[in-house]
Amino acid sequence: FAEIDKLLNDPKSTKDKTEQEPELSEEKRKAEEKRLAEEKLKAEEKRKAEEKRVAEEKRKAEEKRIAEEKKVAEEKRIAEEKRIAEEKKKAEEKRLAEEKRIAEEKRIAEEKRIAEEKRKAEEKRKAEEKKKEEERIAEERRKEEEKRLAEEKKKTEEKKKAEEKKLAEEKRKEEERKAEEKRKAEAKKKEEERKAEEKKLAEEKKKQEERKLAEEKQRAEEKRLAEEKKKQEEKKKVEESEAKKKEAEKTDAEVRRLEEEFKKHEEERQMEEKKLAEQKKKEEEQRLVEQKRKEEQKLAEQKKKEEEQKMAEQKRKEEQRLAEQKKKEEDKLAEQKKKKEEEKKIAEEMRKREELNKANDEREGKFVLEEDEDVNFEKATYPKKDITNDEDYNISDLLDLGDDFIQEKNLERANDHFEQLLTKYPNSPRALYGKALSLDKLAEKQRSNKMLEEAIATFQKVMDAKDTPDELFKQAGLKLGEKLEFRGWNSKAAATYQNLVNKFPSDITVRKKLGVSYLLMGQNEKARRVFSDILDIDKGNNFARVHLGFIVKVTDNNPQESIPLLRAIMESNSKEIQEGKFYFHLGDAYQRLNQTEKAYEVYERGVKKRLFLSKYQRSLYNCDGIKAQPWWKPEETGYQQYLKILTDNWKLIRDEGMKQIDPKTGSFLPEEENLLDKGQWMQFTLYARGKKNAKNCAKVPKVCELLDQITPAKSCVRGQIKYSLMKPGVHVWPHCGPTNCRIRAHLGLVIPEGPKIRVADETRTWKEGQFIIIDDSFEHEVWHTGASDRLILIVDFWHPDIDEKTRRTLDPI
Repeated sequence: FAEIDKLLNDPKSTKDKTEQEPELSEEKRKAEEKRLAEEKLKAEEKRKAEEKRVAEEKRKAEEKRIAEEKKVAEEKRIAEEKRIAEEKKKAEEKRLAEEKRIAEEKRIAEEKRIAEEKRKAEEKRKAEEKKKEEERIAEERRKEEEKRLAEEKKKTEEKKKAEEKKLAEEKRKEEERKAEEKRKAEAKKKEEERKAEEKKLAEEKKKQEERKLAEEKQRAEEKRLAEEKKKQEEKKKVEESEAKKKEAEKTDAEVRRLEEEFKKHEEERQMEEKKLAEQKKKEEEQRLVEQKRKEEQKLAEQKKKEEEQKMAEQKRKEEQRLAEQKKKEEDKLAEQKKKKEEEKKIAEEMRKREELNKANDEREGKFVLEEDEDVNFEKATYPKKDITNDEDYNISDLLDLGDDFIQEKNLERANDHFEQLLTKYPNSPRALYGKALSLDKLAEKQRSNKMLEEAIATFQKVMDAKDTPDELFKQAGLKLGEKLEFRGWNSKAAATYQNLVNKFPSDITVRKKLGVSYLLMGQNEKARRVFSDILDIDKGNNFARVHLGFIVKVTDNNPQESIPLLRAIMESNSKEIQEGKFYFHLGDAYQRLNQTEKAYEVYERGVKKRLFLSKYQRSLYNCDGIKAQPWWKPEETGYQQYLKILTDNWKLIRDEGMKQIDPKTGSFLPEEENLLDKGQWMQFTLYARGKKNAKNCAKVPKVCELLDQITPAKSCVRGQIKYSLMKPGVHVWPHCGPTNCRIRAHLGLVIPEGPKIRVADETRTWKEGQFIIIDDSFEHEVWHTGASDRLILIVDFWHPDIDEKTRRTLDPI
C-alpha cells in the first residue's frame, strides 16, 4: 500500500495514471485477496496451536490427577500386601528352611545323578552308535530276508499253479474214471440182462426136457400097456416111438440153432456196445478238450476283466487321491483365510478392548468404587476363577476363546492364538498353560518328541510364574509330571510331584502320583514311605493299601503280610486299582502259601474283569486274536527248518555249553526273578530283547553262528535265547511269562532222570536232542528230583500268528 500511495502521489506518475488505472485496480484486488488469505491462515494456525496447547495442558492435568489417585490406591494396596506378606513371611521362612534342607539333599543327589546320567549318556551314545550299526546290518539282512521270502513266495505261487494244474488233470482223470465206471455199470447191466435171457432160455429148455421125459415115461407106459394088450401092436408103437424120437431130435436141433443165433446176436451186440463206448469216449475226450479250452478262455477273459477292473480301480483311486489332495489344498487355503480373518478379528477385539480400557481409565475417578464392586462380583461367579488371576481376568474372553479352540480340537489355531496372546501378555499363567496344552495335544497327534519337550518346558513356566493361582499350579504340575514320565524322565517327574506335595501336603492325589513315580524308578523304599504317609492321613485308602502290599510282596518277599493289603482289590471296585499286576501278585502270594484254591479264585475274578486271558494264561503284555495253547508241535509253529538246524547240532550246542558251567568262567548266573522256591537254578544268556550279547557269544562262538541263522528267534524283542542249568532238588514256583507274543522252545542237552515241567494241567519231561515247545504265558512249574544236573537251551520265537509289521511295532520286554 505504501508503494501504491507513493505512485499515486508521485507527480511523474500522474501522467500515466489514467493509462495504468485499470491495471493497478486489478493488481490491488489480487494483492488484497492474497493478504487476507494469509492473515486468515495465520489466524487459523494460531487458533489450532492455542487449542492444542490448552488440550495438552488439560490432558496433563487429567493424567496428573489420575496418577495421584492411582498412587493413593497403589499405596493402599501395597500397604495391604505388605501386611499380608508379613503374615506369610514367618510361614514362608519355615517352609524355606525345610526346602533348603530338602534342596541340599536334592543337590547332592542331583550332582550324583548328573554324574550318573553323564556316564549313562556316554554309554548310551556308544550303544546308539552300536545300535545304528546293528540296525544297518539288520536292515540289510531284513532286505535279504524279504528278497528270499519273495523268491520263496514266487516258488510257492509256481508250485501252487503246478498243484492246481495237477488237480485239474486229476479231476479230468477222475471224470474219465467215473465215465468208465458208468460204462462198465451199463455193460454189467446188459450182461445181467443177457444172463437173464439165457436163464429164461435154459428154463424153457429145461421145460422141454421135462416135457420130453414126461413123454418118454408116457411112451414107456404105453409100450408096457401095448405089450400087455397086444404083441401085434409092438411094431406100430415102435414106429410111433421112432417118429417121436425124430421129432425130439428136430426140436433139439431147433434149440441149438436158436442158441447159436442168440450167441451171434450177443456178440454183435457187444461189438456194437464197444463201438458205442469208444465213440462215447472219443466224444467225452473232445468235450473235455472243448471244456478245457472254454475254461482257459474264460480264465483269460476273467483275468483280462480283473486287469481292467484293477486299472479302473487304480485310476479311480488316483482320481480320488487327486481330488482329496485338491480338497486338502482348498481346505488349507480356507483354513489359512479363516485364520487370517480370526487373527484380524482378535486384533480388532484387542484394539477395542484397549480403547475400552482407556475409556474406563478416563472414567475411573468417578466410578472406581462401583466398578471394583462389579468386577469382584463378576469374578466371583466366573467358572474358571480358581485358575485365573486378576491380570488374566482382564483378558478372560480371549483366554476362553483359546480354550474353546482346544475343546474343538483345532489345535494349530489354539497354539497360534496363545502365541499371539503371549506376545502381548508374556507372563500370563493361563496363556502359558493354554499353549502348553495345545503343544501337548499336537505332540501326541504328530508323534513329535520335540514338540512334547516344548510342552514340558511351557508347563514348567506356568509353575515358575509369580502370580499362578494354586489350582492352576496344581493342574500344570500334574500334567508336567505325567509328561515327564511319558518321556522317561522319571527323576524329574518325582521332583515335580514332590514340589506339589510340599505346596499341597494334604492333597492325597499328588501323594499317590509321587508314590507311583518312585515305583517306576525302582525306588521302592521311598514309595513305601509315601504310601505309609497316605495311610496315616486316610487309613482306608485302598490305592495306598494295594501299592504298599505290592511293595511288601515284591521287595520284602513276604506273601503272608502282603495278602491283607492286596486284598483291597477284591473288596473295592475302584478302577484305579483294578490292574492285572495286583491280581497276579495276590494270587501268587496265595500259591506260595499253598492256598491254591484261593489263588485260582483271584485268577478267575481277574479273567471276569478281562485282566487275564484265562486262569492259566495270565500274561499282561498281549496281542489279541492269536492262537492260545500251552503245548505246541513243531509242525504247528512253521519253524521246522530252524528247529532242524539246532537239533542237527545239539551235541555241539551241549559241548560248548558244558564248558561254561565251571564257576570260574562266570558265565552261568543265578536266576533273579524271585521264582525259585528251593535249589540252585542258573542261566547263561546269549540274546535278550532282540539284541546279541557279544561278550557271552564270544564264549560259545559256534552256537551263536547257528543262532545267527534263526531270524524269528534272534529278532524277537520280547524273548531270550539262553542256556538253563538246574541242579538237583530244585522247585520253581508256578508262574507265567509276561507276554503271549512268543512261543518258547526247550532243546534237551543233558537230561537225567528226575526233572519235569507242568504247563497248565499237563506234565511232561525233556529228551536229549529233542525239542519241547510251550507257550510260557500259560502257568508253568518245574521240579528236579534227580541226582545230576539238567541242561537245556531255551529259544524264544515270535508267535507265528504275529505278522512282520506288528513285530516291528512291539516294545521290547
